[in-house]
Amino acid sequence: EQEQPTGPKVKIVCNSGTVNIRVGNDTKYSRITSVKDGATFEWIATAENGWHAIVVNAQVGWVSGKYSQVV
Repeated sequence: EQEQPTGPKVKIVCNSGTVNIRVGNDTKYSRITSVKDGATFEWIATAENGWHAIVVNAQVGWVSGKYSQVV
């Protein structure tokens, strides 16, 4: 069994239903996937522009701080 990380998480907060997760911390980067409102992910870092690095599908992805919060 793998231990679940106990560090900070990033929770998706959006009204539109889904939020894009990208390979970089800007909308100019390509989309990895989209995730639903209320989903939580392991937090890695927050960039100066407010985007959060998270773990999604065993890789690092980025989500806008407008649609997410560290919890």
